[in-house]
Amino acid sequence: MGQRIASSASAYLRQHAHQQVDWWPYGDEAFAEAASRDVPVFLSIGYAACHWCHVMARESFDDPGIAAYLNEHFVPIKVDREEHPAVDSAYMAATQTLTGAGGWPMSVFTLPDGRAIHAGTYFPPVPRPGMPAFMQVLEAVTDAWDNRRDALELQAATLADHLGSVAGGQAKMFSRSLPLPTAGNEPGLAEVIGTAVRKLAAMEDPTGGFSPAPKFPPSSVLDFLLRASLGSGPEASQATALASETLRIMACSALADHVGGGFARYCVDPEWKIPHFEKMLYDNAQLLGLYARAAVQLPDADVAELCRVSARGIHKWLEEDMQLPGGGFASSLDADTVMPDGSHHEGATYTFSRGEVARILGEQGTEGLRASGNVFLQLWAGASLPGEGAGQGDLLPRDVPMTVALSRTPTLAEWPGLADALGKLAAERATRVQPGRDEKVVAGWNGLAIASLAEAAVLVREPLMLDLATKTAEYLYRVHWVTASGGAGAMLHRISHQGRASTSISAVLEDYAGVALGFQQLGTASGDQVWFARADEVLSAALELFLDGGLPLDSAANDPRVQAMRGGMGSAEALDDAVPSATSLLAAALLNRAGRKQLDMGAGAPEAAFESSEEDLGLVRMLLGFVPALAERAPHGTGSALGVVARFVHGSTTELVVAGGTEPERREAVRLGVLAAVAQLGPTGDAGTRDTVYPAGPEGQLRLYVCRGGVCHAPVGNLPALAALIAPGLSVSGPVN
Repeated sequence: MGQRIASSASAYLRQHAHQQVDWWPYGDEAFAEAASRDVPVFLSIGYAACHWCHVMARESFDDPGIAAYLNEHFVPIKVDREEHPAVDSAYMAATQTLTGAGGWPMSVFTLPDGRAIHAGTYFPPVPRPGMPAFMQVLEAVTDAWDNRRDALELQAATLADHLGSVAGGQAKMFSRSLPLPTAGNEPGLAEVIGTAVRKLAAMEDPTGGFSPAPKFPPSSVLDFLLRASLGSGPEASQATALASETLRIMACSALADHVGGGFARYCVDPEWKIPHFEKMLYDNAQLLGLYARAAVQLPDADVAELCRVSARGIHKWLEEDMQLPGGGFASSLDADTVMPDGSHHEGATYTFSRGEVARILGEQGTEGLRASGNVFLQLWAGASLPGEGAGQGDLLPRDVPMTVALSRTPTLAEWPGLADALGKLAAERATRVQPGRDEKVVAGWNGLAIASLAEAAVLVREPLMLDLATKTAEYLYRVHWVTASGGAGAMLHRISHQGRASTSISAVLEDYAGVALGFQQLGTASGDQVWFARADEVLSAALELFLDGGLPLDSAANDPRVQAMRGGMGSAEALDDAVPSATSLLAAALLNRAGRKQLDMGAGAPEAAFESSEEDLGLVRMLLGFVPALAERAPHGTGSALGVVARFVHGSTTELVVAGGTEPERREAVRLGVLAAVAQLGPTGDAGTRDTVYPAGPEGQLRLYVCRGGVCHAPVGNLPALAALIAPGLSVSGPVN
């Protein structure tokens, strides 16, 4: 068994290849097999880093008796949700409708045409209160298939009709356009931003974030708050305070890997002390950009330094732990560490006992955590994992493993000592067994990582980040992108493994938009115009593939099972998940391109450039039209869209041209433009065009040109004046942090 999935690009599928379950990969052949045998399908959906997926695999799928029953009565299909996001989304909607909850592993039973008849998540090997055993579920579905087939057909049809109506409602969210910012309606757009900020303030959890435990990083919301904080007025100050507090709490918490860099997926407790240790590329790709921006924006010097350290830590983690030999970043690191005896221990790589830390730091004689002068011991505020003993700090025995968290924000003076201690812990940790890595490359997540690396390279002044962004972008363009030729349109592959694209897996809108954003940000940070051209290639293909009747689709694959599950309706999800909404990513990329076209107009481009820019802006307005209606009701689910709307108010089609001045002055002006997310023709642009159309000041002094929506301000000659135009919420008396 397992030969069909043994060579898969998916580590998740390969993890199950040893089992006696006759797993099929997702695709037409598996469902045709079910129709031929006249049996239902069992879909097992998960991902490589999923702890409970591993648990159910050991308890049930490794069991020969369960494997034999599955093989006899079902066609079992193993699905990596990261390879097939549209499939995952469709069946998650079915699972949530049928059970009121969802998660992974997802266990779905379907007809041979793909319509769901029963669903759940994790099922134990023996019954538990309120939860049947997995074998009981299998037997119940088999009995219904054999004896109540008509009822199953009716249930499947009813569910598909319901999900089709939901998809139709999602499409209606894009039926109204957002107004363009003008002198007349800008106050109205500003009120949308203010309403969302005030609602988030009311939702703020006392322990950080905007929801109770489990505590996930609210990345899209933080993106919006940092954008809103660049504005003016009380809402900007409120947005700054909200973003600062959650970013600070997360960076001090056990969600952050203080020893190795990067952030875990979430914490299970309200105090952010006990992480679920899986580390995902998509989380860290977003958090890198957020912490780099916060390091520049936030007014408190200690918090700004904490953010800078966090951003550099993510870069270190990406370079050392996630970069693959042939290029690109891996998808995730496992929550579990597989020990030499084959046992799984969640977090075993990451935790330290008090006794271990005392030995590593040379503090064996210290009786209490804070009795030593060592700054790490003074700040360490971790907790034991469930089942390892209750308590924190000095209340725990010296041999109980603890997570690593900080009790407060370190001061600037404490960082050298803290960095020294963390370096010693890192050296010790490097000798341990490391968690598994899912080495498939996902295009969209790599695109988000490129965007954040390029942005952070400018903001925290780290050229190595730009080098890594460029190397990754070259890999994506070389391996994942297929240029148009011979009548075939250009296309992007979602997945690659070991340097080869998986041509059977279609990229989704999230991939196209994420890659386009990455290429655009790289063009701005590097000044290399080729990346803007490549971003335009990807964007143009996206618009051809994912607009249907002027409305967006998340997937263009027309998967018959997904279509059947949604009553034949296509749709796009406007709300954020762990990754920003694909439609919001597309809106951001189109807004960037519109600004670039405005710059081309200023440099003498033909009138067609203006018309093309207007077309892009029209699409942006369509993609964001739902935001005013949801700004108060669901700002926590629309953060990425709100972040783009905030640029309409505070940046929109704002263009910056930097001319003259000293090299440090030009760099800082470009840096401020990157922070404000405006289109730029900076010091590395076309010097001839810049000098002719946008001359320097007298005697070569700095001159900064700012235009918005086709209207240009009088040129200014210093950074505070520039900040007042493009980021009024940022107080600049010299170079930003």
